[in-house]
Amino acid sequence: MTINEAPTLLSALVLGLLGSAHCIGMCGGITSALSLSLSGRSKAQIFWLMLTYHLGRVTSYAFAGLLLASVGWYLGGISPEVKMALRYFAAIMLITMGLYLTGWWRGLTYLERAGSKLWQYIQPKAKALLPIKNTPNAFAIGLLWGWLPCGLVYSTLAWSATQGDPVQGALLMAAFGFGTIPSVFLLGAFSRQFVDIIQASLTRNLAGITIILFGLWSMPGPHQKWVMATLHHLTM
Repeated sequence: MTINEAPTLLSALVLGLLGSAHCIGMCGGITSALSLSLSGRSKAQIFWLMLTYHLGRVTSYAFAGLLLASVGWYLGGISPEVKMALRYFAAIMLITMGLYLTGWWRGLTYLERAGSKLWQYIQPKAKALLPIKNTPNAFAIGLLWGWLPCGLVYSTLAWSATQGDPVQGALLMAAFGFGTIPSVFLLGAFSRQFVDIIQASLTRNLAGITIILFGLWSMPGPHQKWVMATLHHLTM
């Protein structure tokens, strides 16, 4: 990982953490149900199986990032104009996600509805694997549930498509996925304190505004060169 890649991956990690208030709403019920299905097992077993489930979910994100970044790499090679258009599209998607988190505009619900068509084919296969039985089973369930329609994931995938490198796109989505784990994992482990903080209105608004600002920053322009130069100076 180069100096130029580190800020991007760190930003994706923070995006996952800030956006996890939305993840609780989307995945919290699933995580709680999976945890309850493991009742009777030791805390260590529950911890391991739930962690394996989330690793499967992150793997799905990384694979999707690899695919979308490959498409972006191909389209970006057509012309500089297409590459620039992809970057603007990714920035707009991030701004839209920020507006969605704050509740100021819920346009991403339409995108989630579109993704639900694919989910109709995947959901029965995911349910057929329940309840969690062992480590491979938990990982497989995570792989399938990782395709649950989610505007936050779609926004980040649009960002990954602009990376110009399939591997970098996969790493970006993996970093984002790991950022979402703390809140949904703690919810599954029945820890409410952190979850309550994440779901608080103030937290959601701050997270949304931060993502909006990041979307504005990610738009091509001279401001990016100044920020990257500053980061490079600080890391030297």
